[in-house]
Amino acid sequence: MTEKTAAAVQEFLKSLRVGEKQHKDGLTIFPLHSDMKSDYDYLTLDEALKEGVIRVTEVGSGTVPEIRVLNKGAKDVFIMDGEELIGAKQNRIVNISLIVPAESETGIPVSCVEQGRWHHVSKEFCASENISYANLRKKQKASVMYSAERAGKFQADQGEVWEDIACCMSARKISSPTAAMSDIYKKEKSRIDDYKDIFKPEEDQIGAVFAIGKNIFGMDIFDKEATCKKLMPKIINSYVMEILYGDKSANQPDNKDAEEFLRAVYESQFSSRKSPGAGMTVSITGKTAGGTSLVAAKNTVVHTAIFNKAEHQQQKEKPAEDANLSYLSNPSRRRNFNISED
Repeated sequence: MTEKTAAAVQEFLKSLRVGEKQHKDGLTIFPLHSDMKSDYDYLTLDEALKEGVIRVTEVGSGTVPEIRVLNKGAKDVFIMDGEELIGAKQNRIVNISLIVPAESETGIPVSCVEQGRWHHVSKEFCASENISYANLRKKQKASVMYSAERAGKFQADQGEVWEDIACCMSARKISSPTAAMSDIYKKEKSRIDDYKDIFKPEEDQIGAVFAIGKNIFGMDIFDKEATCKKLMPKIINSYVMEILYGDKSANQPDNKDAEEFLRAVYESQFSSRKSPGAGMTVSITGKTAGGTSLVAAKNTVVHTAIFNKAEHQQQKEKPAEDANLSYLSNPSRRRNFNISED
């Protein structure tokens, strides 16, 4: 089962084609296409919450790294890693992409993105327009993969998540009474909205490779165009967050760079383990990139999220001149920030 699952991911990755790039202000997006089509019928998290077929709550009186999803509907529900859920005792982000089966209850691994609150503001979690901004999501992915490999659990480094949010707020001079990631998005919303009409999905697009400046940063791929259209705007916003204070004149990568990145990914090592929900999680570990794929019934590769490895990317980058404007350059520099408490 595990070998067939990994093989299905490799086959899917090899089917990908790179479309014509889109570029603006330091962000380059390469659309991805495939002839492999999925007929897997499911709801996204936002759809399921809107239709009222799922309830997302704290586990008992509350525990930071896990929340509970009750799916009362007749369809499976797909939840993408990095998705934010707001309310209950504190806002959370989902650690790993997963499927909540129809008519089931599932505990899902999460991380807190609101350090300063631990009391109910609502009985249930609500949908959010946001996911983890790209740098936070990349670090979260790395720590979750490490946890899965070493301990068999899909847990992130919670302290690292809080530290990253604090650094981001400090760099942007944002104050939040509860240190909530959502307040960063709220502050930057008008600037993010300026990019809405610039980056638009192509026909038949199922994913994208993203570059910040001259470096490939990561990619997200879905099993079908419909899901890509629903979730790609959130992913694009998470990358736009990273360029608002970046170098707008950086060189752009070419299609060959995106294709090279794809080759490095499907030449990686693949290992499978049971997902927190239905299906399997495939860890993808290469020399220059790493991430995970969620594989559902009939070996459908529902979602793949891959990020360029930090150490590989840092070899290509020159030291940033201004630490406050380059908190996204590497983790060690971010730990050196003088974080204000206001």
